[in-house]
Amino acid sequence: MAPGEVTERERLEEAARTILNALPGDAEKAVKIVGSKSIMVKAARGSVSVAQGFQDLLLEIYLARDGKIAVTSFKTPRLDDAAKIAARVVDKLEKSPLYAPLPEPSGSSSQAVDEKVATMVAEGDTAGLTSLLDPDRWGDISGMAELAVTTTVLTASNGAELTLEKTSFNGYTRIFGREFRSGQWSWVSTRFDEKLAEEAIRTAKQLAEECSKLPEEVPEPGSYRLLLSPMVGGNLLEIVASSLLAGSVLLGFSMFSHNKPGDRIASDALTLSSTPLDDELPGYSMFDDEGVATRDIAAIENGVLKTFLHNTKTARLMGAETTGNAGWILPRLFNLQVDPGDISPDNVYEALGDGLYLTNNWYTRLQNYLEGRFSTVLRDAVIRVRNGKPVSCTPGYKLRLAGSLKDLIINVEAAGSKPYNIMWWEVNRPFKLPHIIVASSPGIEVRRG
Repeated sequence: MAPGEVTERERLEEAARTILNALPGDAEKAVKIVGSKSIMVKAARGSVSVAQGFQDLLLEIYLARDGKIAVTSFKTPRLDDAAKIAARVVDKLEKSPLYAPLPEPSGSSSQAVDEKVATMVAEGDTAGLTSLLDPDRWGDISGMAELAVTTTVLTASNGAELTLEKTSFNGYTRIFGREFRSGQWSWVSTRFDEKLAEEAIRTAKQLAEECSKLPEEVPEPGSYRLLLSPMVGGNLLEIVASSLLAGSVLLGFSMFSHNKPGDRIASDALTLSSTPLDDELPGYSMFDDEGVATRDIAAIENGVLKTFLHNTKTARLMGAETTGNAGWILPRLFNLQVDPGDISPDNVYEALGDGLYLTNNWYTRLQNYLEGRFSTVLRDAVIRVRNGKPVSCTPGYKLRLAGSLKDLIINVEAAGSKPYNIMWWEVNRPFKLPHIIVASSPGIEVRRG
């Protein structure tokens, strides 16, 4: 960078201060700007198809006056217009029962930046991503790999002036074997970790090859002992984590609405945590949207509900303390983690014994939020295991998993010893978790179609 040249962080900090000053002086106010640049390579059925670059700017404004709260978001370079619009909105609102004053800021600026990622993004260098998805190496591969640099600045009338700079490297691949037999896996990191990505792609290929070698057997509908891959566990337990947000409880969208801290809600083999301080994952941050210091915290510890996840508003209403999970209106999730158990990766089939290995799922829907009743389509390889050995495989599109997430987490028996970094379109938050074994339960069924 040339002497005197303004960095992206400095440019966004100056813009945030300018907008904050343009907002009404008699209001509580905060401005958050997220600037990001990314490059992406896509592959489809054995050929690299697209290389793209993106540059985005997201502006969010918080304004509170006389118990009224307005939060507006804009994807526009016309920052002055955004301040005027936000100021007009707040006066048209009713007082909010959620209102609480912005707290004293306690968070700190930080960064989790891999300079290699930053350089590749700045130069638009997609060669490393193209090489990673090389069809000559992997065969019939589909999926994508992405690198991003993100700068977040937060400036508020409570005195917060915070900056977070981080990079990310994520992707997923689906590899096809014979007769539409396929395997899929994903990866995510703040660093350009080629070994992590190659391991994920290799796992997808191994699943496709294993399914291709096995005879097809469509399981009879019913309850089975289940081995959930981190892809499936990440999807279902992200929904469980969303139910642990205090905002979900207040709005009636939580399966734990009738629970309180101290209640047993899962088996003692399950510990589910919010881990914003894990700088290996791009959900990393040392401050939340209120400027409060984040912290790693177990929401479910050995099956016991330890706490809901709060900002200051939900904490005030529910007689708790903020956990550093703000959202300006409602709390939000950062990174997630399930504690590993003691089953080695080589022994997961033996630990399952008789049951089904579910490797991937799409299209999860909740039919009843309060009961946690769900339905999801199983995809890619579904492997039948008998006496600790894989004996048959079904392309997953022929099957569905349905039941109660409450039953699922109370029937968790054990977890693998190796955590995997998972994020893709069905797992929206960076998630570090192992394989999970779930006991057969009438409340969780495999169905056809």
